[in-house]
Amino acid sequence: MFALLLCLLPIQTWLINHLASDSLEPHTLTVSLPLPDSTLELNGISQPTNIDKIFISGNFSDWYSDDPFYQMQQVDENRWQYQLALHPGLVEYKMAIYLKDSPDPVWITDPSNPDTAENPWGGINSVLNVPDWPKIRITTKLFTLSLLGAILLFFCLEPILYWLLHLNMPFHRKLMWANLLILICAQVVFFGYQLHQSRQLIKLSLTDAVHNMHLMLASEDIDFNRLPEQRAKLKYEIDDFFTRATTRIDSKQNSLFQITISDFAVFDANGELLTLHHRDQNRGIQQDRAARLGFDSTKDYFTQGVWAEIIPIAKAQALSGQLITGKRSRLINSVETGRTFQSEWALGFSQMIQPIVIRGQLQGFYGASIQVKLFGAELLKMLLFQLLLLSGVLALASWLLIRVGKIVTEDVLLLTSWTQKIVKGDLNEQLKINSQDEIQQLAENFELMRQSLSGSFNRIEQQKSNLYFEAYFNNLTGLPNRKKLYSDMAEQTPHALMVLNINQFGQINDFYSLATGDAILQEVASRLVDYAKEHHANEHQVYKTSADEFAITIANPMDEQQLMTLAERIMDEVSEHAIEIDDNELYINMIAGAALCVDNNYSRLHQQADLARRFARDRHQRFRLFTEDLLDPKAFEDNMHQSRLVAQAVQNDLVVPFVQMIKPLTGGVPKFECLMRIRLEDGHILTPAMFMQTALRSRLYPHLMQSMLEKSFALFANQPYDFSVNVTLDDIADPIRLKQLQALLRANPETCKRLTFELLESEQITNYDLVRDFIKLVKPMGCTIAIDDFGAGYSNFVHLLGLDIDIVKIDGSLIRNLDTDAKAQQLVETVVSFAKKMGILTVAEFVDSQQVLDKVIEYQIDFAQGFYLGKPQPCINSARRCRSSN
Repeated sequence: MFALLLCLLPIQTWLINHLASDSLEPHTLTVSLPLPDSTLELNGISQPTNIDKIFISGNFSDWYSDDPFYQMQQVDENRWQYQLALHPGLVEYKMAIYLKDSPDPVWITDPSNPDTAENPWGGINSVLNVPDWPKIRITTKLFTLSLLGAILLFFCLEPILYWLLHLNMPFHRKLMWANLLILICAQVVFFGYQLHQSRQLIKLSLTDAVHNMHLMLASEDIDFNRLPEQRAKLKYEIDDFFTRATTRIDSKQNSLFQITISDFAVFDANGELLTLHHRDQNRGIQQDRAARLGFDSTKDYFTQGVWAEIIPIAKAQALSGQLITGKRSRLINSVETGRTFQSEWALGFSQMIQPIVIRGQLQGFYGASIQVKLFGAELLKMLLFQLLLLSGVLALASWLLIRVGKIVTEDVLLLTSWTQKIVKGDLNEQLKINSQDEIQQLAENFELMRQSLSGSFNRIEQQKSNLYFEAYFNNLTGLPNRKKLYSDMAEQTPHALMVLNINQFGQINDFYSLATGDAILQEVASRLVDYAKEHHANEHQVYKTSADEFAITIANPMDEQQLMTLAERIMDEVSEHAIEIDDNELYINMIAGAALCVDNNYSRLHQQADLARRFARDRHQRFRLFTEDLLDPKAFEDNMHQSRLVAQAVQNDLVVPFVQMIKPLTGGVPKFECLMRIRLEDGHILTPAMFMQTALRSRLYPHLMQSMLEKSFALFANQPYDFSVNVTLDDIADPIRLKQLQALLRANPETCKRLTFELLESEQITNYDLVRDFIKLVKPMGCTIAIDDFGAGYSNFVHLLGLDIDIVKIDGSLIRNLDTDAKAQQLVETVVSFAKKMGILTVAEFVDSQQVLDKVIEYQIDFAQGFYLGKPQPCINSARRCRSSN
């Protein structure tokens, strides 16, 4: 912004000079007959005829005391013109028409100029408004410089104030210094404006002095149109006037002979000196200065020295009629005193040139050297007075600002002290400030904030307490939970830890309802806490660690026998007395495991005690103490190894389907069963017994199964053989896996017509609706359904009646000893007979010898499968050739 305004200065100067270049050109006034009706109506006259002469009358220049009349020139029969010289400002005039047969003129306004103004006698004059471009130039320049100064002051003052307000000092001092700095800047601006106005007033007074000289010469009949011819008369009149002005101007006395001009000169229109005059008191001083500087006379001293720089400027701007001011030429500064320099600096000028312009024509110049010390001294006195006034204002303002700042800072310090207490958590003290201003409003808002914070903190504390309880305590029993147990063991050092579990608690929930189960848990928790308080007040702590599990930390040292005795007593306390719920008496049994802390290994106490409890549960024991032999590092290592292998198989797609032939015993094409294997990168083959449990527990089984299905379809896509794959109830119960299976079937419509799904027959088949829906889904696509391992576990013929089954695969536990086991023979005979009556094909699994195969043929089983007929092979051809090699 500052740079933009700075660049606009020369553009602004050029634009004003361009507009002012022709502003003082003579204005052409024209009167044409007939006069317009508007002119006749405005002046109240009739159309004039027989015109003799037309004059223009007006006060066109204040350098004349009379009102001049200019006669217009007749250019043709009905038209008159005159080139009117202009000066800046308002030019009022009127036209006088003289008729040949009348001595009195007819007064009219300019017909070609609609602008008029009322004169002091009630009449109307025509008006020309000539822009005063010198004043416009000065005004616009001052405005631009003022704006530049304001911007510069802002950019200078703002960082100073910012720096000041961030100093390490009391606030009232910052306030005082900041306001003092602003006051000083404001006073400097005011003084600059006052100095400018004073200089303008001095220029007006000096112009008036020159004007008086001009009027004096005019009263002595000086013809200004012929100035070079009147040197002697000019010298005489000016000398006579200056001779009487013998007293130097003095502010302490008044005299008619005082004058503000020390040297006066008249120049012709070319700037050549006509006459130069000095006051008697100055003549010797000027002669001495001229001699010291090497000039032959004072005329050369002034024309070539004092006024050497200002005369060319005056000649260039002569037609504007404006007073031209300037300083002494740098050539003569060496003979001036320091006081003169100070005065000239304060006044801004010491010399002036006034053009003599008469009727638009330059006739000459007046030159004058003023008493700069007088005006400079007065301005310096004004500056001194301003400084004294500023000092007084600053002193008073400083005192007031310090007082006000201390009053303000007292309240601010009170606010600071109060907020420090708030930061420390003291929300009890109320804040009261009675300043009747924004600080009081701030204090009132702070008080509202305190009240809100107090309420919020109370709510937060309550919420924190609730969250702490929810995080570290069981909601049902109110006992600390597993997280609290681990937290306490990290801070304390229990000697032992006991884990107690309600035996078969899930069945209690299923049989009596969850509400009854919750009541039992509450009663058990109460009994455990009561026993701990009664017998070992501060030595034991009871925890609720899972759904039906409690833990007790034991602080006092004890050996294994004492720990076992304590566990038996606690379980007896809980189990021997019935729990009454809704007028029913219920008895429960508990299983416990415990662990003693060894080598300060507190972090594993809970895991060790829980392992002992599970060991006791699996062996139908009531209590078990943890010993190192319960740990099986080899089993843990094997589990981790298997987990890595399964993850690697999923990541690298190592699942491969092996196929085992299912031989038809009555002739026909063999079938094949696809069995999952994992082929490691080293070529080693893993059977399901080596990875299936790990896959199920690590949740990777669905990925293995999906890969198995896709590769099985790809293997039999271009083969004529029927094939089967095993699916579990979990496979068809998972919507995602079932959706993937549907997509695979739809993508292979021909292959799926040769596909058999083998469902595992055991106690797992409980959701008949789910199985029926699956069968209804796949059978329309051409798939067949087989019950695998029929006869294993708790076999149920209802499966064959309730489900749309195509094939029954008799479990190997019945087939393996079929040649020697009479009971197996009876059961197999029954199954085969029932299946044939139902129209269901049968398959004998685990055929491992010729004797077993003979029995399978004897009972008219449709298909046989087993190692005797062929082991699982990586390809179909290998599986078909396997029988011949066997």
